Amino acid sequence: MIWINPDQRKLQRILWRENMDEPIKTFELSTVTYGTTSAPFLATPTLKQLALDEAGNFPLGSSVVMSDMYIDDVLTGAETILEAKELKNQLINIFAKGGMVLHKWCGNNTELIEVSENYDFSDSSEIKVLGVYWNPKHDCFSFRVKIDLHELNTKRDVLSTIARIYDPLGLLGPVVAKAKIFLQKLWMLKIDWTDLLPDTINREWRQFVESLQVVNDININRCIVVEQPEVIELHGFSDASQSAYGAVVYCKSITSDRKMRVHLIASKSRVAPTKQTTIPRLELCAAVLLAKLVHRVKQALKLNVTNTFLWSDSMIVLSWIRKESYQLKTFVANRIATIQEMTSSEQWRYVATEDNPADFVSRGMDSLKLKTCELWWNGPKFLMSNQYPQRQIPVAVIKDPGELQNCSDFSNFFLDSATNSFVNNLLNLSNERLF
Repeated sequence: MIWINPDQRKLQRILWRENMDEPIKTFELSTVTYGTTSAPFLATPTLKQLALDEAGNFPLGSSVVMSDMYIDDVLTGAETILEAKELKNQLINIFAKGGMVLHKWCGNNTELIEVSENYDFSDSSEIKVLGVYWNPKHDCFSFRVKIDLHELNTKRDVLSTIARIYDPLGLLGPVVAKAKIFLQKLWMLKIDWTDLLPDTINREWRQFVESLQVVNDININRCIVVEQPEVIELHGFSDASQSAYGAVVYCKSITSDRKMRVHLIASKSRVAPTKQTTIPRLELCAAVLLAKLVHRVKQALKLNVTNTFLWSDSMIVLSWIRKESYQLKTFVANRIATIQEMTSSEQWRYVATEDNPADFVSRGMDSLKLKTCELWWNGPKFLMSNQYPQRQIPVAVIKDPGELQNCSDFSNFFLDSATNSFVNNLLNLSNERLF
């Protein structure tokens, strides 16, 4: 519990009586009250301060409280059962120091759960972890989307159904992308919230909703790396179409005896702007999205990533990334600068369109196809090999010269001055070496 300074408790007075016959009494609340505006803000630094105070006594538990706390939930893990048990005990002791009790324990091993905690460890038992369903026994994530299939639908019905697909990691990225593209189409047709959808569009929506039920049958393993990995690689893919653009990231782990595992980590998608935009610019937006997504994934994984590979099927974008941003016009230059700030040009490679899983988040896919799509769940086949495709990327290839900065925008004096300065520096350097 978090105590309130005695001088401030008068600001938390309440009126109370047990029944109508008793006189009204005045009480002062001595602790932070749940539901007040400041409560979430005060709770977070209090937990961190508690972890800092007890770091010397409980180092494992302290680091978990600092990094793996989500409001009032602790989501963490350990490499071994012994380490997990020690971590559990340290967490209990840390919170006991602050007058708090941890309960509702759950884990993917029965040794971690005491009989007194009375957790049902059956095959069908699932719990919600930050809105995502997790089956501890099989250690996998799943989805539960409630489907209401109507004969006739409005735009409000469409948005209501889409909002039920809770997928914070983007594991169902192609399905969500298809839903976003469909909703944007309704906006383009200027259909009002209460207007019934035209027959052809309504049939298309009903087919999507019917296939959406398959989402509830999809299970995704929680464990993403092999045991005791020697090499960990991140592979990110980006792609764009006239409808949307997106990015997807995979983790590849390799043991010392060359056992490999490739696992889907996360994806992001955005619908394309309603204003007509060229495909190269949309591909560039997808590359920016990928750079940001990989940056966030690295922060969240807390793994020692050996190598990072970023893949795009746009030679134009790859050539832009290898240019200096000041040589390009503002739209392209700003985004290239963002990419170059977060990644290095050596990390970017070309991938054939047929091997690019990000193609699915740029065009969308229904649930029936997604469930059995090996390219989406496991990435391209070349990830399971030791050799990756390489293709020479020319630096100066620009399909649209309009994206290059116009040199005539600069004065002759500037260009001559720059040239003369370069020549003078070169002469000075030569003189220094001669003498």
